[in-house]
Amino acid sequence: MKIITKNAIYVQKNDIAYLNHTDLPVPASIFMKIYGNGIVIIDDSNRYEFEKFESASEIEFFKELDWIVDYNSVKDLSDDEIIKMGQSIAQTKNQIAQQFNSMPEDERKKNLKMITQCELLDFKMYSLRDILWFKQGHLKMTLPEDVDYQEEFVQKDEKKIQKLKRKILSKRKN
Repeated sequence: MKIITKNAIYVQKNDIAYLNHTDLPVPASIFMKIYGNGIVIIDDSNRYEFEKFESASEIEFFKELDWIVDYNSVKDLSDDEIIKMGQSIAQTKNQIAQQFNSMPEDERKKNLKMITQCELLDFKMYSLRDILWFKQGHLKMTLPEDVDYQEEFVQKDEKKIQKLKRKILSKRKN
């Protein structure tokens, strides 16, 4: 998931890790920010954490990646609307797969990008599932502090913690 704000974009480590499995050219500044200090392990303990990117080129790069779900595009949707979005993605993926599978072998070799398209759509569906689970309280993740939260996107315990953090931060600023 990515979250676009006025001056930055936040991207989950899970999405950044998947980015390494694509053949997309990653800007050096993004690569250095994530991997510049050596080995980075992204696993279940940190996959839903967010990294903040502030340069215009980094923001633009992540905005263009439509396979990373944008929080702002789903935060106001109901569970059913998120499920319908996932079903639409699945239909698109199936159409691409059927088209690819109906091609002769020599044509398939020329259209390997269709496989990548299907894999990216799969990833997007899994991300939607995670967002739905988060919204329903089955999955915990902490959204960045300067992001407007939708009530249903924050677990009850998290709501109290977030309010306390905001209260403390506002006192520090004053």
